[in-house]
Amino acid sequence: MNKTTLRTCFILLFWLPAISSMGQTWSIGIYLNGINFHLKKPLNPNLFHRTLSQDKRLVYNLAGGIRVSYYLNNYLGITITQVLAPRDCGNRFFGMTHAGVFLSTRYFNDSPHEGLLIGGPILFYRKNWNDLPGYTDDQMMKQSKNKQWQYKFVWHGGFLEYRYHYTPYQAAGIHLMPGIPELLSFSAHHTSFIK
Repeated sequence: MNKTTLRTCFILLFWLPAISSMGQTWSIGIYLNGINFHLKKPLNPNLFHRTLSQDKRLVYNLAGGIRVSYYLNNYLGITITQVLAPRDCGNRFFGMTHAGVFLSTRYFNDSPHEGLLIGGPILFYRKNWNDLPGYTDDQMMKQSKNKQWQYKFVWHGGFLEYRYHYTPYQAAGIHLMPGIPELLSFSAHHTSFIK
């Protein structure tokens, strides 16, 4: 076990409970993922099925996700997210699993607007593209031993999110995954809060 993992475990086991308050809140968010902008020129644009621009850097994929979050207090919490797409750019199944911590602006203002900074490890996976006609391997994802899947694990993943609380228990907003240097991914969401 490396030093970074030990530090993370120490923080989760000792530090977070020590700063939690009596006003804990659960939230459940439903996400509709869709718009992706490739920051680099795609290596396999011929395989992209749902493009919104001539250079095929702007694409859409219909995907759904759910996030369960726990506010330790008004500005800090922990979260787990699962996103699944029946068809990605290459018409293959795609998924993303994330667990992490978040910082919220709710502590700093009493308005209906909330900003979130979310960080933590992310696992991306998809059905293997290597057997698609004309596919050039971009070395972005590793291949599973059975050659059925491709995957990428990122320790330092993160998201930016804006929420508008239109009632004390309901919010809606937009979500950005800055997958730099590869892409920016945008989605819409609706969140319900349980106190």
